[in-house]
Amino acid sequence: MIYLDHAATSYPKPPVVVDAVRRWYADIGCSPDRGDGPSTRDAAATMQRCREGVARRTGHRPEHVAFCSGATEALNLAIRALASDGALVATTTYEHSSVARALRGLRAERDVRVIKAASIDALIEDIDQRRPDLVVMTHASNVTGEELDAAAVAASTRSKEIPLLLDASQTAGYLPLDVGASAVVASAHKALHGPPGLGFISVDDRHQLAPQKFGGTGSSAALEDHPTSWPQAFEAGTPNMPALYGLDAALTWCDEAGADALLARARGAVRRLTDALRQLEEFTLYGAPPATGVPVLSLCHARYDPLELAAILSSAGVHARAGFHCAPWIHEHLGTHAAGTLRLSPGPATTNGEIDAVVEILASL
Repeated sequence: MIYLDHAATSYPKPPVVVDAVRRWYADIGCSPDRGDGPSTRDAAATMQRCREGVARRTGHRPEHVAFCSGATEALNLAIRALASDGALVATTTYEHSSVARALRGLRAERDVRVIKAASIDALIEDIDQRRPDLVVMTHASNVTGEELDAAAVAASTRSKEIPLLLDASQTAGYLPLDVGASAVVASAHKALHGPPGLGFISVDDRHQLAPQKFGGTGSSAALEDHPTSWPQAFEAGTPNMPALYGLDAALTWCDEAGADALLARARGAVRRLTDALRQLEEFTLYGAPPATGVPVLSLCHARYDPLELAAILSSAGVHARAGFHCAPWIHEHLGTHAAGTLRLSPGPATTNGEIDAVVEILASL
């Protein structure tokens, strides 16, 4: 199989990640703060290393890093914690459904108002003129791969003491996340090369978000009230320890491989794709310049629906994704709202031969 869906989930996972997950099942089997003993202490140390690994990337403190089931849950919890009744929220047309649908739900529940910008300049103008209560933005589009200038937005929001929530799901593992955002959210299973079912939220010293779900946190005290101190306040329920063991190994693997090197290899694959497909007149390409952004290329064909293109590739052993990619707003902006796009997203291990094979299939249509 030629795998070109790394923007959804990186595959295959590094062997050290698979081994770490297997080790939890075979040798550990427990969680931090649920009893005592060597295995419990091993689990606690692993979770702490994960906090430290995330904190090194976001520029926040490890005790301000909380884990949950994924970026979707993290974004929903963070938005609910930051968007109060009647809040004005500024965002972009590039957002994932985890933001778009969360804000849509709060419009009815809390009368939250939403303004969407189609560019960073327009977003900063909204911040300057409208003074929103919260800004939520993606770090890079999962449809076009375009990197958005989060540092510029952060500079604008900081000067006005407006919280900025950054969705780094497409950039964590590739790009620096220490851009000055109040809170950074990402998933483990994309460019960080960790397992699915795990995400994090990392917050700065000014924002320790109030808990939005309640339950067990492993405390030995028989308390009725949920804890308010971070990170336990945001981590109700049993942690996904197999995934955390995998993330611990993945963070070390990423550090040793080097984010710049991993990104350069994946960008090289996108560049090869882009250069070849530009020569085919029936294709329309939607993507950032291959030397920038994250390794994602979307396209449409003059005669074939994106779903048909994906089916043709699948029959030839190529795994790609067609449709709207859980990003409901950007397709109006791109003019692809009728059927979406075919998305090709290589990874660091994608070879030139694999890219050439895909181009040959598409060129034969």
